[in-house]
Amino acid sequence: MSTLKGQVAVVTGGGSGIGKAISQQLAEQGAHVWVTDIQEVSATRVAEEISQKGNKASAYRLDVTDAAGVRGFFEQVDQECGRVDILVNNAGIAGNPSLLVNMKDEEWMKMFDIHVNGSFYCLREAAKRMIRHNYGRVINMSSLAAVTSLAGFAHYGAVKYALVGLTQAAAKELAAYQITVNAIKPGVIRSALTEGILAMAEERLSEATPVKKIGSPEDIAKAVLMFAQPDSSFVTGTSLVVDGAFSLMNEMDRVMLDALQQ
Repeated sequence: MSTLKGQVAVVTGGGSGIGKAISQQLAEQGAHVWVTDIQEVSATRVAEEISQKGNKASAYRLDVTDAAGVRGFFEQVDQECGRVDILVNNAGIAGNPSLLVNMKDEEWMKMFDIHVNGSFYCLREAAKRMIRHNYGRVINMSSLAAVTSLAGFAHYGAVKYALVGLTQAAAKELAAYQITVNAIKPGVIRSALTEGILAMAEERLSEATPVKKIGSPEDIAKAVLMFAQPDSSFVTGTSLVVDGAFSLMNEMDRVMLDALQQ
């Protein structure tokens, strides 16, 4: 069933990984998806794949850190489609691991520029158009790092916590216009952002996850689809952890489960 037929969706960082899966899922549900990415070739490839399946997509090279560029992009969407119904703020980078005492200013600022500023710029422009139509669905991509930050990635944890704050404030401000704003906190998901750590410790991380596997981009896309539905009108300002129960486990749990299963 095409539950999003006639709607217009914008996905940032849609050219690969989680963003690609999200773009595909939204298109399959009938939305016209604008696949944006700083890598134009990647965005174009995903949009073409969507179109080849008989669904509707447009590609656009978008640098979310450029406020004027973001504004120009949403003006173009306005001109071509007349509305924005769904925004998925997915663009982001993992950054380089570093102890905070060694972290360079430029690495810290770059992380905030892409994740926080970029999400804010897109949300601000999308919200203006959603208010006009008294409807909207916004999904911000936070992280399990906003539940318990990750050693060596203080910058990444900080921006993902910030996105939860942005989500909650926006949810309060936009609720009167039938616009919901929610966040997703992925756990360990197989993507370009996790290639390095999975290369080192995939078996260990799989074993530490109660469902005994690494998550897929499609797992996150399905969660986005839930928030994007018209029927999800009473769910706003919340954050959904999608991690196969990884964050629930501690060493005592492992001791008890090992003892009881013997």
